[in-house]
Amino acid sequence: MGETQPVVLAIVGAGPTGTSLLERLFANLPSLLPSVPVVVHVIDPHPPGAGRVWRTAQSALLRMNSMAEDVTMFVDDSVTCEGPAQPGPTLSEWIELARHDETIGDADLAEELRTSTPTSFPTRHLQSAYLSWVYERVLADAPATVTIEEHDASAVGLEDAGSGAQWVHLDDGTSLVADVVVLTIGHLDVKPNRDERELGSFAARHGLAYVPPAYTADVDLEHIPDGAVVVSRGMGLAFVDLVVLLTEGRGGRFVDDGDDLRYLPSGREPRIVCGSRRGVPYHSKIGYPLRGPRPELPNVLRPDVVEAALADRKVLDFHRDVWPLVAAELTRAHYHELFVAHSDRVRAGWSDVERHFERY
Repeated sequence: MGETQPVVLAIVGAGPTGTSLLERLFANLPSLLPSVPVVVHVIDPHPPGAGRVWRTAQSALLRMNSMAEDVTMFVDDSVTCEGPAQPGPTLSEWIELARHDETIGDADLAEELRTSTPTSFPTRHLQSAYLSWVYERVLADAPATVTIEEHDASAVGLEDAGSGAQWVHLDDGTSLVADVVVLTIGHLDVKPNRDERELGSFAARHGLAYVPPAYTADVDLEHIPDGAVVVSRGMGLAFVDLVVLLTEGRGGRFVDDGDDLRYLPSGREPRIVCGSRRGVPYHSKIGYPLRGPRPELPNVLRPDVVEAALADRKVLDFHRDVWPLVAAELTRAHYHELFVAHSDRVRAGWSDVERHFERY
């Protein structure tokens, strides 16, 4: 008898989504294909694990918008998924392990590891190190039937190869054929829409510079002269990145000033004029940790409620059918914390609150 032909899988994108796919694939292979060889092509021009968004090659000033204790790449018994749960450290737990690693040569990273707490908002450099470690651990746990081939390239074409297989064409001129191709490419670049094209044309006619929406770390800001006027359209998370790169990124720094911080400009900063449709900055992350036990969830947005809505309407409208349930769930959780952690601030009983949510 001849050798069993391997199953060939191509994963386009080796960031967190691609890494998670590998983890679940390797967890399920022993039961799905216990003796069949599997070849996995991992395709990404950026470092596997971190990928484009979390790569180390970006400003060390840029941070995550999640706390260390809220980030993990592993599944445990709280997750409903196929295959066995294979727990691993959260980002916060990994920091505790990594801060004692004397082989870390990056002084800034070592210092951040030393000073981070579970409620810190880590830099993207630190997240990059965590994701790279997770990727290597996932590969180390791969079944013996698996062969990994990494491609430091971008996929630029996909076409049928017959018999259900597909050709994946790479920008280095090579191509590979796979039985299954999975696109785990996360955020996509998009072409400018009409408004953005008009803004670009206006800027060109008046000798101005226009930067369309993009991932902040990929935008070249060096062409902006010191003291120039920069207009920001929007005040969300990308705006925060922009301000950091144009202030601290140009040599400005914060110093202690009593209980506050005071910014010392470098003189290289531009003048930033900002606005948004809301008219206010995007909501900041709160610094309040839960003081009482977590509420049991879900209470309002339950599977039976969703199933009943689907049976009634067939197709759900998010704003009409789903968002009111989400808002009610969050409101109930808010009052739960108020009652259990700050009972001195309430006048009614919890049963009065519960009655309000019975209509859901």
